[in-house]
Amino acid sequence: MKKFTLLTIATSLSLSVFAQNAERTAPNVKMMDDGLVRHLTQQQVQDMYGSETPIWSEDFASGIPSTWLNFGTANLVSDTDAVWEYRGTLTTPNNTVGSRGAYFSSQAPMNSATAANGFVIFDSDFIDNAGVAGNFGNGIAPSPHVAELITDMIDLSSNAIVDLSFTQYYRRFAGPAGSQAVPATYVDFSVDGGATFPYSVTLNSGIAVNSSTADNDIVNVIAGSYVGGQDSVKIRFRFDGDYYFWSIDDIQIVGTPANRMNFTNWQGAPAQDILYGPSATGSAKMGHMTLKQARGISFDVNAVNSGTQDQANVKLDVQVFDGGSLIQTVSSATKALLAAGDTATFNDLNTYATAWTPSANGTYDLVYSVKSDSVSIFSDTTSLFVTDSTMSMDFGSWDNSIGASSNTTQWGDGSQMYNRHDLIDDELLFGVKVYLSSGPTSNNPSTVAGGILELSVYDSSAYGGNTSGWDANKLVGYGQKVIDAQDVAQGFVRFDLTDATSGRGIDLDLSKGAYMYNLTMYDNQGVNPLYIRNDQTWGKAGGSGSMYLAALGNWYSGYSGGRSFNNLWIRGLNCPATSAAACMSAGVDEESIEAITISPNPASDYVSLDFGLAVGNYNVSIVDLTGKVMKYETIRAAADVTMYVGDLNVGMYLVRIQKGDSVKTSKLSIL
Repeated sequence: MKKFTLLTIATSLSLSVFAQNAERTAPNVKMMDDGLVRHLTQQQVQDMYGSETPIWSEDFASGIPSTWLNFGTANLVSDTDAVWEYRGTLTTPNNTVGSRGAYFSSQAPMNSATAANGFVIFDSDFIDNAGVAGNFGNGIAPSPHVAELITDMIDLSSNAIVDLSFTQYYRRFAGPAGSQAVPATYVDFSVDGGATFPYSVTLNSGIAVNSSTADNDIVNVIAGSYVGGQDSVKIRFRFDGDYYFWSIDDIQIVGTPANRMNFTNWQGAPAQDILYGPSATGSAKMGHMTLKQARGISFDVNAVNSGTQDQANVKLDVQVFDGGSLIQTVSSATKALLAAGDTATFNDLNTYATAWTPSANGTYDLVYSVKSDSVSIFSDTTSLFVTDSTMSMDFGSWDNSIGASSNTTQWGDGSQMYNRHDLIDDELLFGVKVYLSSGPTSNNPSTVAGGILELSVYDSSAYGGNTSGWDANKLVGYGQKVIDAQDVAQGFVRFDLTDATSGRGIDLDLSKGAYMYNLTMYDNQGVNPLYIRNDQTWGKAGGSGSMYLAALGNWYSGYSGGRSFNNLWIRGLNCPATSAAACMSAGVDEESIEAITISPNPASDYVSLDFGLAVGNYNVSIVDLTGKVMKYETIRAAADVTMYVGDLNVGMYLVRIQKGDSVKTSKLSIL
């Protein structure tokens, strides 16, 4: 489909312990920051401006003002249908409807503060395809589009220092000339009554292709240098590109406060970051870790002085809370002076010299603050979990879901994705929980029973990179599961990796540095959608995760400009090797069904099932990889039970053995 194109992050690995190839570099440019633009929440706006009255505002309570200009082009031709659309309480459709295009599933409107009285939208997706999948170019106005919404005259002659603020909801595909390297959203400024627009600010360059902003994202542009002190100002909201949509509401111009700082992205670095030892170069960020694996953690930020006054004695404090009680504060060095308009980067505001190491099990809450003599700003709280047994890269936030059904033109049956769990000591691994999406929302669609999920645990040197894949000789643990209704209902699949006889887990050796937890997914060509939970709290460290898109035949580090593939909910159930006996009861399920064996494999005419010490009746089915049941028998357990398979076509099958709630699934190859 022309509207779905993969972009990959151009990164490489330099971790000596992993001996991996450089990750595949895609032919796209790196997304850059949006100039003097910040993305805020409603609370942050309130904190900045308080009760200050806007100099000028428009909330579209009465529609698009008649004094504004609203026009556009469709496929380079002027078209009265390629214009901004007002959604109000009495319009058709009304303000309860968002994009009507074929390629945005939620159909939800924006969620601005005054959405109840209306908003405006440019619905490029809909006007190109009329809401019908595959109907490209047959809507009322074929893409690409240029749509301009221009305000009436604004007098700012008495206001030299101002900000432009508005709420948006944008989903990205391509910008001017169909380029996916740039977004389609711009705000332009005129100081001569609209005769020219010499100042242009690019918005949303950090939003990945096929991703969207929040539905109530507040954009704040430092606009004083463009329009401050001018009496003939006009502002133009310009959509210039191809698909999906851009909604806008609650536009206002506000005077810039004297003392103000904000967290900001800087040259590709996030506004706040967290870094894990033993070194600050590339160790995976573990949102869940065992106390034995607790390592030094450092913090850094970028902060811009967005006020009109210089700020003195600027520093970063990170407060660590346990159970609501402050247990430690770690701080950066102090920057003596931060001039108005300048940015203090992570090179200035970091705690690399004073890393914090958790010393006990607990749920730790982290709050970043940047302080000067005149102002302080605080981040949202991030939680970090230290437990007896759990290791994972997720921080407990379920932000989106991704998997075999994310895009059938890219993923497909046999797609894979992994996260890396780093070690600082030996461990025992008893099992793994993989958390499923149970939706339904556009970001977290529902997994449907019938798909197949495989877990493979490899040591750190097994990944060959790019097209090479895995070295099977370095496989240390394996499990397979046909997703059933119970899995979907409970929201996870559990793989038991204990030895069937001893009950001992898998030894994870520190000398390997890390282990890769890889998922292989089969959704039966989209018939049984399969999605895994993903956490976007922190961008993953380089080399700590990759995905294999079966339809494209390559490994990728992720999607450019976004975190839709990031920190998966793949939680290892670990115990310290030095105290294995004490943690043998860490939720490990011991079922006699796991001891059942199948031989020979590969087979040609017959297979033999050895039930060992198991007793009773078992339901045995042989299923092809599309989910079709080829054979089904109820078998009474015995030492040697045969099944005829000579009538099956050559290929790979799944043998499913079930008794009550206990299920074992194994691969079977027919020659």
